[in-house]
Amino acid sequence: MTLHATPIPLPILGPWLAQDLSASLPDSFLPLVLHSAPDFMAQLAPYVPRIRALVCTSGGQAIDATLMEQLPQLELILNLGAGTECVDLAAAQARGIQVLTGAGVNAVDVAELAIGMMISMARRIHFADREVRALQWGADRKPVRRLAGQRVGIAGMGAIGQAIAKRLLAFDMPISYFSRRPVEALPYTHHADLQSLATAVDFLFLALPGGSATLHLVNADILSALGPQGYVINVGRGSVVDEQALAQALAAGQIAGASLDVFEHEPQVPDSLVQSPNTLLQPHRGGFTVDAHEEIIALTLQRLAGLYAKSSSLIR
Repeated sequence: MTLHATPIPLPILGPWLAQDLSASLPDSFLPLVLHSAPDFMAQLAPYVPRIRALVCTSGGQAIDATLMEQLPQLELILNLGAGTECVDLAAAQARGIQVLTGAGVNAVDVAELAIGMMISMARRIHFADREVRALQWGADRKPVRRLAGQRVGIAGMGAIGQAIAKRLLAFDMPISYFSRRPVEALPYTHHADLQSLATAVDFLFLALPGGSATLHLVNADILSALGPQGYVINVGRGSVVDEQALAQALAAGQIAGASLDVFEHEPQVPDSLVQSPNTLLQPHRGGFTVDAHEEIIALTLQRLAGLYAKSSSLIR
């Protein structure tokens, strides 16, 4: 790509990878990193007639119908992450605006973290690390769990769920999953009901998308079904879990533990989960690898090049 006389404005309305993407854009583009601007539309105003694409991420500016109406030339919305909850899909469809995400790009990375969280919870690795650092060798005498033979359930069998299942096969752990419909060619046991799955497993992985359809899907009833020997591992979206119900279940010993990489109101994490001795918490780092970031940025550049290939605005 070579420099064009008038750089193409590209609003970047989410914080994740904003600086990395800006640095990777060819000189043909003018990145407008405005996710934290108090009045970003005022800053966009001079560029509105030329904005054909924008970039967003979950946790950034909501891309709603009102915003789309103010960008009459908008053709493409690129969400760097896997979800679409920050985009009004109905409004985009009504306008004929294409919405593309990074779904699947970091599935392997998220799955790897999920497996690590499971091992750490079962073997209490995070507790043992603290004891050694505090010179309290062997202070924690609580029995740990052998993973082989433990029953695993995966809620959500998309790219991340399938990547988790693939890695679990090496642990000799029977696998079941919950989804609206069975996924053809998968050899695992399908449950059409989440409570049925929770009742049948020891470790419940959550790899579900956010949005109203899954809001607080994991509630007190699901946690009760999982039982006092059960663990929850969430690498999907924080809104899937009723965090108040989870904290109560942990405090009452209704489940054995919870490992969470996502939360409903990030970056705020409920004190009840922070203070619980039976939680392992991560700051939404599932897809946070150099490899995934490079692939997501490369895919974004490819998609932008495709949009402008038919015009003289960008020369490849």
